Amino acid sequence: MKISSYCHKVFWAILLLIISGISCEKQEGKNDRNSQSDVDPNIQFLKIDSGSFLTMGTFGRIRILCRDKQAGRRALEEARSALENVDQRFSTYRDDSELSRVNRLAAKQSVAISLETYHLLQKAQDYSQRTEGAFDITVTPLIRLWKQAEKENRLPTDTEIREVKAKVGFEKLKLNASDLPTVAFVVEGMELNVDAIAKGYAVDKTLTALRQPCIIAALVDIGGEVAAFGQNRPAKNWIIGIQDPFAYDKHNPLSQRPRWLIRLQDCAVATSGNYRQYVTIGGKEYSHIIDPRTGRPADLMPSVTVIAPATADADALATAISVLGPEKSLAIIESLPDTEAFLVSGTKDDPQFFRSSGFGRFEISP
Repeated sequence: MKISSYCHKVFWAILLLIISGISCEKQEGKNDRNSQSDVDPNIQFLKIDSGSFLTMGTFGRIRILCRDKQAGRRALEEARSALENVDQRFSTYRDDSELSRVNRLAAKQSVAISLETYHLLQKAQDYSQRTEGAFDITVTPLIRLWKQAEKENRLPTDTEIREVKAKVGFEKLKLNASDLPTVAFVVEGMELNVDAIAKGYAVDKTLTALRQPCIIAALVDIGGEVAAFGQNRPAKNWIIGIQDPFAYDKHNPLSQRPRWLIRLQDCAVATSGNYRQYVTIGGKEYSHIIDPRTGRPADLMPSVTVIAPATADADALATAISVLGPEKSLAIIESLPDTEAFLVSGTKDDPQFFRSSGFGRFEISP
């Protein structure tokens, strides 16, 4: 399976766990609403699970709780249809997607795009500006350079990095918000990959399609980007596990267990990490996450988890924070409403853990 180019959100980086016996404790402050169940424990409900399926170059899974099986199945089909529409627009794994067409033509001319695509590209641009270029959907040429370097078992030269960097930069992407929105590339060789925000966007669109009277609760997981509404069962929130990047055994990845647990209700979570995906050159492992500003691997943050109201936001922030250091990252997180983060930095011998001021409201004590 093809690997996402900018910041691959590994499907197993977040483990989806439905854990019985862990009750929802009342949360205080801004998350009071997250502790309330809207499910009458006396009402019988059904569970429907899509099972794992391929979408947007990764795995997806949808779980719903409903009052009527037939209505639940229809809602699941509508959710899959909404996801397919996102895939047709933004996937780089299919030649017929709108984004693939943009990549083929935008260096030669302005390309007309849908309003939906314009809004997502504009949102990506906003995050590029907010993070001073740490988030950048034009970074694909640099990813390709490092993959080629791995094949040749040599580090890219300073000259190669400089030449490829000339094709990278969010400011080189020109969006026109006319009656018919258009996009154009300033230089030849540019290429867009929106995986670092589109997978989260796909989760949001899928979850929206599931907000129907017959659906009591739902959870959507696409490539490790997860969002949910309602509760896994009355008074039991959805529980998400986060792995310890320093305890990861690359020789036996399926044996891993999460070290930290968080509760999830009516919000989204995204995790980005460099401990599962990397390039190996000269026997040394380098992060697959490239800092668009330097053109070199970003090794500051082995694991980043972001909780936000929308998955697209959590997705983009987790990517950017993987490039930024803890201090800048926490400053950004603290400036955003209803947004929290858990950061793992340092090394195996000297691990460092950072939590935003409100992250503890979601965390479950061991």
